[in-house]
Amino acid sequence: MFPIDSFSCIGELIKGGLGSEGREHYFCKSCLNFVFSKIGAAQRINLRTSVLDDAASFEPFVEIMTDKKMPWVNIPAAHSFAGFPETIEDLQALMDEYSQR
Repeated sequence: MFPIDSFSCIGELIKGGLGSEGREHYFCKSCLNFVFSKIGAAQRINLRTSVLDDAASFEPFVEIMTDKKMPWVNIPAAHSFAGFPETIEDLQALMDEYSQR
């Protein structure tokens, strides 16, 4: 998760996927790879680490939507949520903890 003003993307994107209120998903127009999601009032984005050259340097910290994952998937994340964190305070606590790493 990154502040939106710290992020830029080169190339043409399209909006798609199963969005929900407050969440928009963006894909590469050329290859349809999932690139990022805008969250909330577009103040932050969730960047898909699979699009990075060195994704191995980003150890999983939080996994969300685990009620939708396949039963054989195991992510070594410090925190896990069946859906999304319930409150803005929960999200802030996660961000504060992550910033201490």
